Amino acid sequence: MTVKNRRCYARASTLLPAKVRRLRPAEREGLKCRIVMGGIVIDDAPPPRVDDEKLGMWLSMLNAKLDYLIRLSPARQEESVYAKIEPLNLSAGGMSLVTDEHFARGERVEIRIVIQAYPSKVLYLYGEVVRIDAVPAKPGMTMLGIQFEGMSEEVRAEILRFDFKAHRQKLIRRNRERSGTASSGAAD
Repeated sequence: MTVKNRRCYARASTLLPAKVRRLRPAEREGLKCRIVMGGIVIDDAPPPRVDDEKLGMWLSMLNAKLDYLIRLSPARQEESVYAKIEPLNLSAGGMSLVTDEHFARGERVEIRIVIQAYPSKVLYLYGEVVRIDAVPAKPGMTMLGIQFEGMSEEVRAEILRFDFKAHRQKLIRRNRERSGTASSGAAD
């Protein structure tokens, strides 16, 4: 039996800060995918290692103060995105992602994806869970297949414009810098 590929858009895999949440029944009507700019993005990535001890202490102090001010800012709390960097497979029509939360087929979800941190650019995507697969290498984790709903042309164009290859290379460079290994070249 042959299975027809019904995808209209190319898919690309990458790592991006993302967060998925279940929509309550009252939230499900009339949702439109959108782009929000100017919010605060807080990821769980550790800051790069600093060799200068005094500079490291100053940066740690500044970081603690900034975290405190962000928590105090009520106007910004709604616009804040706390997200872990997650592996995603994304297209302009849908996506898949790995989560430890349990969802059912047919549930509606909101996915927030940070495609630019400073200044922030966050995609709010809405969709239906159409596939759920176990992830054998990660017990307790499931891979969700999500078909987008309420996709605006502006958001679709932003996804299609996103340079996944350049983003992947930037992540590889950042990880090498954080681990302190020198890059010898290009085996990506």
